Amino acid sequence: MKGFQTLAKVCAFGVVALSAGTAAAWQYYPGIAFKAAYASDAACFNVHSYSAIRNDCTTTRLAIASVPMWTVGYHPTTVQIYGNNSWCETETVNGVGNAGQVGATTYTLAGPMAWQTINTGDRYVWEDFAIVFRCGLQSSGIIGGFTID
Repeated sequence: MKGFQTLAKVCAFGVVALSAGTAAAWQYYPGIAFKAAYASDAACFNVHSYSAIRNDCTTTRLAIASVPMWTVGYHPTTVQIYGNNSWCETETVNGVGNAGQVGATTYTLAGPMAWQTINTGDRYVWEDFAIVFRCGLQSSGIIGGFTID
């Protein structure tokens, strides 16, 4: 019985140790993880191809995505986007209801519309909180995906 109790403790510790581990070194999320920031804009965003999101309205609309993080520290972020007049920024929350660390607004390159990856900067993440992506997506603009390292 004592051997079983010891094995149970070791297994329990293993589960805790695994759950406390770091996140994958590189994480990719599809553009469809974004949603309209305002309910009135929900009809503007539609699935493009397999997993991208496209703005089908005639004006720029705000799209957001949130990714929970479990590893404290700085995480580089990028967004793959089709456009020439769109922008994205990242921010992290610190648990008291406000943005704890806001990155610079990063704009796509000037025309013509083309696929590009924009570096949205390194964000500091507090334990068990999230990184928020905010993008102003131009008409016919597409978010193919976004990454966190």
